[in-house]
Parts: sequence; structure tokens; C-alpha cells
Amino acid sequence: METKQKVDISQYKHSEMYQRFIKEKTPGVCVTGKFDVTNIRRINKRKKHKFNALLCFAVMQAAQKCDDFHYQINPDGLYYYQNVKVNSVVRGDDGGLYNAEYKYTDNFYEFEKNYLAIREYCKTQCKHYSEDTGALISTSAMIGFPFESAAVNLSDIFIANFLVWSSYKKSFFKTYLNITLRFHHATIEGQAAALFFKTLQEEIKNLKI
Repeated sequence: METKQKVDISQYKHSEMYQRFIKEKTPGVCVTGKFDVTNIRRINKRKKHKFNALLCFAVMQAAQKCDDFHYQINPDGLYYYQNVKVNSVVRGDDGGLYNAEYKYTDNFYEFEKNYLAIREYCKTQCKHYSEDTGALISTSAMIGFPFESAAVNLSDIFIANFLVWSSYKKSFFKTYLNITLRFHHATIEGQAAALFFKTLQEEIKNLKI
């Protein structure tokens, strides 16, 4: 199977939905879920792996298992990718913000090595890093306050599925994190968003290093 295929919209499983919402001025939808992140916080503390790297890895594994997240709207049409990829925002040494993308792997140590190397490149070189290796799941961490939700608008440039989270909150012996998903309704509908959230929670709880 090719890693990237252009989709014939007439044969697309969500053809009617796509043709309707691709023309809408505001086709973006935001949903927020409360996640139990106790497991990855425990790994973060005991084994010194970065919390954001652990969460991005869990996001990648969840998206890989959800077929609708393999579709990406590009300037020349809709594409299906064999794999997904995630990104994060890196603050460069010049104070600017840069996009760092990480290709799919199901091995955390391989992902972490790639994650740290690319973040260091973006930080020191003050450049974006991107490769066309999968359908993009964008992420952004707004650390400093445990926001309940976020409203993230779509634009002609930032059209990929997008996850936003803030600081986690501790409650007794549990740690919780609110995560907002912004998706394009031409490719993702409510049931698919719910499936992704359920799968993400399973990946977070079952992650082992």
C-alpha cells in the first residue's frame, strides 16, 4: 500500500459530508474532554521522560488506530495516509515559535529520540521542521494555568486536526488534564471524535515504558 493516496471524493466514505462542509465558512468543531493522565504523570516523575513527549506519543498511537484521522485536506484535495504524525510548538532561541513534526513509530524510545532531536533543531536553528510522512495531528501545550477548554479557529493554513491542553490538575491520588480537539467537519464527525477520545484515554492509561 502506498503511504499517501489522493482520494476520489465520489468514492470517499464521507462523500456527502465532505462536499457539504468543505464549502462552509466555519467548518471547524471544538470538543473538550477530561482525561486521567495519572499513568503518564507517574512515568514522567519516576523515569524522567518528558510529560509532553509521553502525551504526544499517546496521541500518535490513538490517531493511528482511528481511520478517519488518516485523512488530510491538502490544497489540491483530500489524501489518505498510511500513517499519522504529530507536531508540537517549540520556542526558538530568538523567541519565535516553530513547528516541529514527528513521524509515526510505535516504539516510544525511537519517538523520544526523534522528539528531542527535532525540538533541539527547531530551538537552536530557529526553523520549522516538517516532512510529508503522514496525516498531521497538531498539538499545543498552553502551560501555566489549568484551562477548562480552548476555542481554536480553522484557517486556510492551519487546517489539520488540532489538540490543545494546558496544565494538569491533581485530585487526591489522580491527575487530570483537559484536552480540546479541533477538527474539520468535512472529514471528522462526532462519533469519530468520540472514538478518538476513548482510544486516547486507553493509550494514556495503558502506556508502559
